[in-house]
Amino acid sequence: MAEDNLILKNWLEQESVFTENLTICRKRPTIVAVHDIRVAIKKLRSFLRLKDLFTNASWKDEFSKTAALFKSLGRLRDFDKSLHVVRKYEHNGSTSYPRFKEYLRENRKLVRKWVRKEAEEFNPQTDFFTDQLRSLSITDDQVIKKVIEETAQKIRKVKNLGRHVKKNAHEMRKQLKDVYYWVKICPENSINEVISVKALDKFLDDLGHWQDHFVLRRKLKPYRKETAIKEEKDQLKELEKKLTDEQDQILQKAKDKLQEV
Repeated sequence: MAEDNLILKNWLEQESVFTENLTICRKRPTIVAVHDIRVAIKKLRSFLRLKDLFTNASWKDEFSKTAALFKSLGRLRDFDKSLHVVRKYEHNGSTSYPRFKEYLRENRKLVRKWVRKEAEEFNPQTDFFTDQLRSLSITDDQVIKKVIEETAQKIRKVKNLGRHVKKNAHEMRKQLKDVYYWVKICPENSINEVISVKALDKFLDDLGHWQDHFVLRRKLKPYRKETAIKEEKDQLKELEKKLTDEQDQILQKAKDKLQEV
C-alpha cells in the first residue's frame, strides 16, 4: 500500500505538525510554534529531496510560497535566539546590554507582526506534494538502501568540506541536516553501520550554536557602529570579541565530533 511508503508516512506526520503550528502562528507566533513549524518545513523539504532520488517530478515552484514563509519565520527565530544568547552572556558575566536588547525586542515585534500576517494569508497546497509521494512505487527497503547510499556520499563530502570548517560551516550543516532527517525515518538497526546518529546529532547541535552566534554578530556589528551610544560601544565591542572566540571554539569542537559521525 502507498501508505506503507516510508517517505509518505513521515511526510503526512510532518504535514500535520505544520498545519497545527500554522494555526497557532496565525493567532500569535510563539517561540515554540515558530520552532516547530520551521522544523516541520525543513523535514518536508528534505523528504521532497529524498523523493527526487526516485523520480524527476518537479516541486520547487510549488514549494516556493512555503519556502518564503520559512524565511520569514527564520527572521523571527533569529531575533528570539539573539536575545537568548545575549541574556546568556549577561548571566555568565558582569555586563548588561539593556539598549541593545531593547533594539532586538523592538525589531522582533515588527517581524512578529509581519509573520502573523503572512501566516494568516498563507494557503497550504500540500495535496500536490502528497499526490506525488502517493504515486511512488517503492518499498521501504528501497528507501533505506537509497538513504544508506546517499548518507555515505554526503558524509564523505562533508568531511572534505571539514578541512576548511570555518569557510564551509553553513554548507556542512545544510548537507547533514538532510542526512539527519533521512536516517531518522529508517529503522535504527538498518543504518548503524553507516553512521552514528548520536554523533551526528551532537555535531549538528554544535553547528546550531555556532549559527546562533553568527546571527547575533551580524545584528550586533551594525548596531554598534550606527545606533549605539558612546557609553555602550566598548561593551558591545567586547561582546563581539567574545562571540567570535566562542564561535571558533564551537567549530573546533564540531570538527572533532565530525570524525565520530
